[in-house]
Amino acid sequence: MKDKQIKVLLIEDNPADVRLIQEMLAEKSSEGFNLVYTDKLQTGMEHLANGDIDVVLLDLGLPDSQGLDTFVKVHTQAAEVPIVVFTELDDGKIGLEAVKMGAQDYLVKGDVSGNSLIPAIRYAIERKQAEEKIKSSLREKEVLLREIHHRVKNNMQIISSLLNLQSKNIKDGQALDMLRSIQNRVKSMTLIHERLYQSKDFARVSFAEYVQILTSHLFGSYGIDPKAIKLNINIKNVLLDINTAIPCSLIINELVSNSLKHAFPDGKKGEIKIAMHPLNEKEIDLAVSDNGIGLPERVDFRETESLGLHLVRLLAENQLHGDIKLNRKKGTSFQIRLKVKR
Repeated sequence: MKDKQIKVLLIEDNPADVRLIQEMLAEKSSEGFNLVYTDKLQTGMEHLANGDIDVVLLDLGLPDSQGLDTFVKVHTQAAEVPIVVFTELDDGKIGLEAVKMGAQDYLVKGDVSGNSLIPAIRYAIERKQAEEKIKSSLREKEVLLREIHHRVKNNMQIISSLLNLQSKNIKDGQALDMLRSIQNRVKSMTLIHERLYQSKDFARVSFAEYVQILTSHLFGSYGIDPKAIKLNINIKNVLLDINTAIPCSLIINELVSNSLKHAFPDGKKGEIKIAMHPLNEKEIDLAVSDNGIGLPERVDFRETESLGLHLVRLLAENQLHGDIKLNRKKGTSFQIRLKVKR
């Protein structure tokens, strides 16, 4: 930075303060400062539009703008340029707010000398450069994460397509049903990665939106008329990380699939409910229920040979470290208390 002349834009309407800053910078002429100044915000904005300013020294009280609104206008015009607020307002609250909004420093005129102003300018530029490097690194990671989720989603979609092609050569009904179950499990995981790469947040899934898409797919997969079997989803403001979202998605896939296949025989009408809400900072309650014919008393979901229910138990207890309970009154209701990461 010392090899390059630093172009400083001073936006200040007090001639005495302009002269003072000129003298402070002139004392350090070897540092290589090129000072440009104006007494109005509008003119300062025009200088910024040229794109050759390295740092801004900004007074908050100008003829055409007052207070933090002055900072906001400059920061909006040139967010990439570091701004040092240089004002006579010795107000800690205003200073803190300015820094929160993006100012690199907040200097009170009466407390500043050449020995403090020069380092403030240099540190402001260095901090801004460091911020840009961090932002650039984060953008690169975001692009990488988006690409990873996109590729995983595409690979799973290929698997699903291969299973679909294979199913056309299978005549046995039981084998076809097993293949469809596998496809739906793959689809449930595919949708997670699809939601992640389409989202601004690559770490967490908005689970309400996801469940709506998943269940819509399941209804279509089993040819269910949504007028005959109603779906009630009660999930609000639940964001799950991928390590929690995938096992939850598989659990919901299995339980809803079981309800669609077995709970409403011979065209029986009914309702499926899915509810999820936080219990505390570390636990979430997930309930999937239907008002169908119910799970037979002879069936122990912990010992059953059914792959779907066996998978539900393993995911709930081993993957999510949760507790699972079955209620057979008025249909079938599974309630899972699971642990999540915040």
